[in-house]
Amino acid sequence: MRLWFGGAMIFCLSANVYCAGQAVHDGARVTVRYEDPVRNENYPELLYWFVTPETLVPAQYSEDVRHIAHDTYFDFPFLTARNGVNFFSTPATHDAVKAIVDEGHHQGLRVGATLQLMDINSMRTFPFNEEQTVVADGESTLDGAGHGVVESSIKLRSTAAQKTELLRVFVFRKTGPGEYDPSTLHDVTADVTSQTTEPGTMAVTVNLGPRYAGYTAFSMTTTWFRALDMFNDAYLRWVHEAIDQYSDVRFDGTALDEFGYVRVPIKPTTPYRGQFAGAAFSAQFERTKRMSLTKTLFETRYAPEGHPEVRIRAIDEYWDFQRTAPLRIEREFYNYSRQVFGDKNFAGIHDTFHNHLTNDEAWATGINWWTIPRQFGMSDEDLSLPLRMGLLVSHPGKIMYDQFYGFDIPRFAEKSLRDVRFDARLHYHGYNDTGRWGADLSKQPFLRSQNPVEEKIRLLNAFHPAAPRLPLLVVFGMPALLNWYPDEAARNEFDINGGLHIEEKVQSIWDAGYRCAVVPSDLIDTGAIRLDARNRPVLNGHTFQAVIYLYPQYAKPSTLRFLEQYTRHGGALMLEGTATRDFDGAPVADQLMKIASHVRAHEFSLDGIPALGVQKSALRDTGGELEDGSIILTDLASLQTKQPKEFSVDVNGHHFTGDYVGVFALKARPDGSIEKLACGGCSALQRDGSTVLTLRSGADIVLRSTGNAAYEAIVRGEKDSNVIDLRR
Repeated sequence: MRLWFGGAMIFCLSANVYCAGQAVHDGARVTVRYEDPVRNENYPELLYWFVTPETLVPAQYSEDVRHIAHDTYFDFPFLTARNGVNFFSTPATHDAVKAIVDEGHHQGLRVGATLQLMDINSMRTFPFNEEQTVVADGESTLDGAGHGVVESSIKLRSTAAQKTELLRVFVFRKTGPGEYDPSTLHDVTADVTSQTTEPGTMAVTVNLGPRYAGYTAFSMTTTWFRALDMFNDAYLRWVHEAIDQYSDVRFDGTALDEFGYVRVPIKPTTPYRGQFAGAAFSAQFERTKRMSLTKTLFETRYAPEGHPEVRIRAIDEYWDFQRTAPLRIEREFYNYSRQVFGDKNFAGIHDTFHNHLTNDEAWATGINWWTIPRQFGMSDEDLSLPLRMGLLVSHPGKIMYDQFYGFDIPRFAEKSLRDVRFDARLHYHGYNDTGRWGADLSKQPFLRSQNPVEEKIRLLNAFHPAAPRLPLLVVFGMPALLNWYPDEAARNEFDINGGLHIEEKVQSIWDAGYRCAVVPSDLIDTGAIRLDARNRPVLNGHTFQAVIYLYPQYAKPSTLRFLEQYTRHGGALMLEGTATRDFDGAPVADQLMKIASHVRAHEFSLDGIPALGVQKSALRDTGGELEDGSIILTDLASLQTKQPKEFSVDVNGHHFTGDYVGVFALKARPDGSIEKLACGGCSALQRDGSTVLTLRSGADIVLRSTGNAAYEAIVRGEKDSNVIDLRR
């Protein structure tokens, strides 16, 4: 059957969009729509837009809106305050933001905003008992007279210490690293003196007499910082207040950006050993865990001799609770934004902070990247693809966004075309950048380089791809990452386990050609990852062939039950690391032995992955496979040189050849007929040696089946500018 595209114009959608219908052959009806440029479909083209004092001038923001709408391929800017602007400071600022949103809508844009809670917090004062605190500790060995001085100090990066008070002083006889004789433990807080040289630093003087010679004196101090305790309900009220101040603005999206705790030093000169606390923090911890926070914090440092489970559980329970605070606020912000701005409100942006598992990220965001409420997985600063694929499959959308910036303009094109192979898009950062973070995306050097790339990515958006095919699920043990004990050598400068090298391992899997998604064990414990009727792991509708589990040490019982059930019924598992105890410190050797008896690979090895039944990607260096059997190819050189790239690829049992410029995507039926196609600079397509598609002149095209042998096509160009011959 031959379907001819072309013919008389039926209707016009806009000044630069032309639509045509075509004759019906053998009962088939084909519709063509000519567009120049091709309109964006399905997925927003996100842009970070800095609102500076200059931006607030009506003539400037009107020109900026016009420029974004007509000269770029961005259709969804997110406003963010910069250079002294505070969205909550004056009615004039509110009115200017509202005018920007209205002007954006008039120009066909959607507009969102990052409502930085710290900005509204900076305009408030609150009592010390509502502030975020940090508990620091120090120790010293008492001399023959039972005398000693214990010093402790704590500093944060983002805010200054306000005051410091003594919390507790214990003395005991140490029996080994991190252990003490419980019969010698005494609370001597009332018997010491303390002096604060400056907020954050304290010296405790101990004079207990010869009886305590050789004892260890251990002090705990509390330092208040000018930030609200995130477990204080006032924080939830601030979320509502921030949103309510803009309830009259028709935002299309709202965002918290890198939201989390006050920031610890990013490059500490001495290892960071503080622990977050606070009045509300402590009260909620004790209600939730039924444990004293002060006692728990002591037990994260020391355990009674012969009882390592005490310290194991204390560390695990503290992190398990501490990580919930940022997530609590994220969820409230998400839910209330939708209540105020409607259930279509776009949730942004990312909460990846410094984008690694073993730096200050745990103290900033709790590494909650996979569980914050978003339509799409989001990251920034070029987080590795296997980790980003984990974010993609953990959220409802079929794609994910990586917020990206830098001074190297060509790298934007390289990264964006590489990433779209795996349904990843860029959230561009930032329009009108003054050079602090990177290139100014409003200027011609960037637009000349990137606009042609975005033209081609729009074809893939219209193709509306399925999620990427990721046969391998890599799960890392979150408790093992956060609890180094008793391996002191693995204790890094942020008090977590720096010896696991999880990121390096998963990157080596990806680089070897095995497509994978990386997630934490949290998703097993919450029930997000489950086993289907065929014993296959399923996450958010995505099904995996095999699992690599990295580091089961201190796993929660729910994780161990999952692994036991999965392997007992034949699940393909590679297990790296051993486990002596679970999350509560209870021995698990027997349970782990049952799991290990069924695993297919007993240690991490790239050579062992084929035993899991997983194959390398056939498109390792050129593209990516999708869950529905379709494929995406990309090539930057063809776009830059305007010389088509030849391809030869198998799709659903049929061999397709041809050439393309920039991007090519294809989904074919079992009989080889096209279900949908996206192709830059398409001129011809062959299937099994026969030509099935030709264009009179090469052009960007999206072709989609509408059922009953009918098709619709989008062709870039003026009306009737091309003739297309499609053979089923």
